[in-house]
Amino acid sequence: MKTDWETAVVVNSHLLETLGNDCRRLRRGTRRLKGALCVTLASAVVCVARLEASSRRLGETEQGLKECRKSVTRSSGVLSALARTQEKILLATEQAPSVGTKSWGRRFTVTKYTPRSEAYGKFNTGLTATLTKADPKNRIVAVDPKLIPYGSWVWVEDLGWFRAEDCGSAIKGFRLDLLTATEGDAMEFGKQERFAIVVPADA
Repeated sequence: MKTDWETAVVVNSHLLETLGNDCRRLRRGTRRLKGALCVTLASAVVCVARLEASSRRLGETEQGLKECRKSVTRSSGVLSALARTQEKILLATEQAPSVGTKSWGRRFTVTKYTPRSEAYGKFNTGLTATLTKADPKNRIVAVDPKLIPYGSWVWVEDLGWFRAEDCGSAIKGFRLDLLTATEGDAMEFGKQERFAIVVPADA
């Protein structure tokens, strides 16, 4: 067989060895880069997970703070209302005529009624049960005489002092019915819960 040396390529063995070494270094570098990339990706995933967890905890903390603020606001309102009521009770007690050990206080259901109302029937004479003129200026309150004796003074929260001079078939137990001038005022007032102090006439 004839050899065509004119087209033959002569390669330096030292150059081949150098190229081989370079290829091996490139392969090792590629493997290291792949490893570093995997580690970086894993770290990124862990960081994202931690950030999401921190964000959730932060959201829960903010919600808890909002609830705490609401609770504090409600508590402050209740305490303020109690303080105002206590001041009013103390003031009323100081002004009570001859307050003694027979006086007492508690919450009552309070309503209002008018003199000569048709609701009281044809026998309504315009006089109270104690034959006092049913005049709103007299500041009369209808009571259950079994609980509050006639002639007692009754202080009603935010409304002041009234005299127990009347009764009614629906006024039983811890009920108070205040005499007022107009049906509109009675309807507007409706039924409310108020603290009251009872000072019997013989106290």
